[in-house]
Amino acid sequence: MCIRRIFQSLLTLALLSGVLSLTAVAQSLISGDVTGIISDQSGAILPNATVNIKNNGTDQSQTATSNASGVYRFSLLPPGNYTVTAGAQGFQHKSQPVTVAVGQAVTLDVQLAVGSASQTVEVTAEAGIVQAQNGNITTTFTPEQVQLVPNPGNDLSYLVQTAPGAVMNTQAGYGNSSTYGLPATSNLFTVNGMNANDPFLNLNNSGATNLLLGQNDVQEATVVNNGYSVQYGGLAGADVNYVTKSGTNDFHGNVNYFWNGRAMNANSWFNKQGELASGDPNKQRL
Repeated sequence: MCIRRIFQSLLTLALLSGVLSLTAVAQSLISGDVTGIISDQSGAILPNATVNIKNNGTDQSQTATSNASGVYRFSLLPPGNYTVTAGAQGFQHKSQPVTVAVGQAVTLDVQLAVGSASQTVEVTAEAGIVQAQNGNITTTFTPEQVQLVPNPGNDLSYLVQTAPGAVMNTQAGYGNSSTYGLPATSNLFTVNGMNANDPFLNLNNSGATNLLLGQNDVQEATVVNNGYSVQYGGLAGADVNYVTKSGTNDFHGNVNYFWNGRAMNANSWFNKQGELASGDPNKQRL
């Protein structure tokens, strides 16, 4: 009898952990969510409203129904630009663009106007990323920001230093940045959800070229500090996530040129000392 009770307890714990894990993976290291409330213009909730979300790059779509509280949710969405369309019987359809970010649940509430269901109202203003699901301090970098933000050395791990609470590591030790007083060995780097840390020093695994990835390969990069939700349980420092680009329905290509020569950089302390010691004014520069 005692063994049977222990088995039942273990089975109950397994079922609970399974339910919790389903909730936890809704936002992952490579995906995000879109959620909100469907209501009329007076603010009254609209249950059983039909909500559709379409990926603007691939035309893939999903359909959901708002629950008794008027709430809808789309989970495990790849990062990118989407269009949400909501409608209900006796109300006009409404479409609105939204951007999905990695590890975040975007809140997009939709108010429907009374009218024919054949009418559709299109909103061109994109909803901002309002994070109301957890206390994560998240800095998100779009593909344009990854490529255009000044980046000495073209090293993607440099993005960590632009996040709140991060400072350049100028003391003895490993790593190039620390966050909220934690050493660089507490930072975790992932690429498409897989750990990319060096197994010996537990630092960003940049490789022989000192690059994690080419800038043109990154769809989105996020730096998460403090208040981690369950998917960020690896280390106590910054959680740096890179998601690579994937194909869309449009044929496209681009060319990227990067040059970082001596004339673009300030003179180093050692060069200045050598030039001053030479006594040649033509070799002296700031």
